[in-house]
Amino acid sequence: MDNTVHFVLSQSILIAFFIGIVRYRKIDPAYYPFFYYTCIAVLMEVLAHIFTLYNRADLHLPALHIYSYLEFCLFAWLFHNWGLFNRQKTVFISVLIIFFVVWVISSFFVHGFKELNYYFLTLYSFALIFFSVSTFNKVVVHERGNIFRNPKFLICIGIIIFYTFFILFNVTSLSVFRQNVSKSFRANLQQINVYTNLLVNLLYAVAILWIPRKQNFTTPFSS
Repeated sequence: MDNTVHFVLSQSILIAFFIGIVRYRKIDPAYYPFFYYTCIAVLMEVLAHIFTLYNRADLHLPALHIYSYLEFCLFAWLFHNWGLFNRQKTVFISVLIIFFVVWVISSFFVHGFKELNYYFLTLYSFALIFFSVSTFNKVVVHERGNIFRNPKFLICIGIIIFYTFFILFNVTSLSVFRQNVSKSFRANLQQINVYTNLLVNLLYAVAILWIPRKQNFTTPFSS
């Protein structure tokens, strides 16, 4: 796939980003991490395109390493706000610390920022899918209304779809399996990821449209 076409399709995240900007002051603060995720996703896509055009892998790879951990943190924060960790900050912070240690070890001592950190990418993808499935089950059982207008449902479905294919691509890129996988197969997987990313970005845009408004509380002394 041409790099320009790839870049244009990846910028579908801009739809969710601009909707988020318009609705930011009105949406439930619990969803703020998701909007911040769209911000760094847009920035990363632009930087990746620039680095590719100028053949700056020395800058592209470190940026991807940093982005991967920030992405995980923002999604973990989002799930924490939704009550996945029973709203216990100690559990949430412990999760972030554990993944930070794994990120540091695999980034600095295993790969040294010279190639993509496939082990961490695979691990945090499994974690996000697990978080999503757990939240998905709670939404289906406990929340009423049209499920297709439920932003939690839409975001979880998007995460499950994208990161399932993302895991498959990462696993086939590991040195353990790379020799048994043809380049054409991996190229096809990467192309599927591009279109999967487009679909998921559209789901995210719809999800932001359905994010509930923030609650305005009044006191007995309010006029």
